[in-house]
Amino acid sequence: MIFEMEKCGGCRTCEIACSFHHTDEFNPSVSSIKILDKEGGAGYHVLLLEKDDGKSFACDGCQGLKEPLCMDYCKEKEQLEEMIKALLAKRKAGREPDMTASAP
Repeated sequence: MIFEMEKCGGCRTCEIACSFHHTDEFNPSVSSIKILDKEGGAGYHVLLLEKDDGKSFACDGCQGLKEPLCMDYCKEKEQLEEMIKALLAKRKAGREPDMTASAP
């Protein structure tokens, strides 16, 4: 699922934290979250992987932790939390989520 995050600074620390959650190594190429450049406008697109793709892991919301590790490092923690909740709700319901949940 791709979300728009207008206030994202593109530091990609969330990618590093996510990769550590999955592999105990800092390797953003395996991260469940990808920060993507966007054309025009402020911010970035945020991709949360719905399924393993053979290289990267599907977002599991950091099961077993109080909150997803990526949120500990994101300056837009609340918006990222809504994105993760939307993804997990979609997975649980087996349908498309209400995308208004990811609105700032």
